Amino acid sequence: MDVLTDVLESIHARNVLLGRLDLTAPWGLVFDAKPECCLSFFVVSRGSVVFETSDGDVRWLAGGDFVLMCHPSSLTATLRDHPESPTVPALSVITPAVRSQDCRPGGVFRHGGGGALTNLIGGRIDVDNLAHNPLLRSLPPVVHVRGEQVSPASWLETTLQFIASEMQSDQPGAATVVSRLVDVLLVQAIRTHLAQSPATTGSWLRALVDPHIGRALALIHEHPDAPWTVQSLASRVGMSRSAFSARFSELVDEPPLTYLTRWRMSRATRLLQTTDQPLSEVAARVGYDADAAFSKAFKRWHGMAPGRFRRRGQSFADALIPTGAGRR
Repeated sequence: MDVLTDVLESIHARNVLLGRLDLTAPWGLVFDAKPECCLSFFVVSRGSVVFETSDGDVRWLAGGDFVLMCHPSSLTATLRDHPESPTVPALSVITPAVRSQDCRPGGVFRHGGGGALTNLIGGRIDVDNLAHNPLLRSLPPVVHVRGEQVSPASWLETTLQFIASEMQSDQPGAATVVSRLVDVLLVQAIRTHLAQSPATTGSWLRALVDPHIGRALALIHEHPDAPWTVQSLASRVGMSRSAFSARFSELVDEPPLTYLTRWRMSRATRLLQTTDQPLSEVAARVGYDADAAFSKAFKRWHGMAPGRFRRRGQSFADALIPTGAGRR
């Protein structure tokens, strides 16, 4: 089992809020903290940007740079053309344009003092299982893919062009196409980050290459329905129970059975969202013989019973301005 591929394939965008910003100097925008289920990103397609987060991270961004904000949800981000340029809340630019119908969903928003032009393509993505995805949890708060390390004919430009084309399309299924393309954008950005910054990746990624813990992770991902215990996992990878438990917790940042439950809940969430399988079958596929035990575990992780979670559907009522394909 290729654990990294398994986890990458579990990253799916449910709702996409996407738009383009045409900004003329001087300009500055503050993006408030996002809901915990969301990722936010932007690409500098023209000009340069001073990017700062509320935890003190400051970066100068150039054309072609891609930034993905992963966590924590409490971070705010400030973008401006110069460190001393005044700022306004981003919603104060986006909301009036949408309400006055000056721009269509997924369209262009304009702001600034009339000077040098900067273009950004940005958005917010509602991601399935964000809190339970071990890869996303292991990433730094800001993933920065530098444009100079991405060739002009690369996946980034091609994918963004395709997304922009579909956003302007009235063809049936355009929203679905955009959602799938954003899946590709996320996965490619994460892959590029891992290739560029192997020394700074999170502990879960280091665990994948550990000969014992990596094997244990593969067993969990390949057979989430198996009745694993700490002892049975330790035996399968040739370690004592105590040594295995300590090493697993050190590398993965949580005990083996906590990780097992987290991955089971991630798999169950996806099954509930994408299939009409009975709850008893979903429970069995993630290692629970009794529906009651599965429901109790699921409610502990998600705050609601699995049946209610399934009925709730894909509501995104608390989103920011519906600027993308998630609201066509």
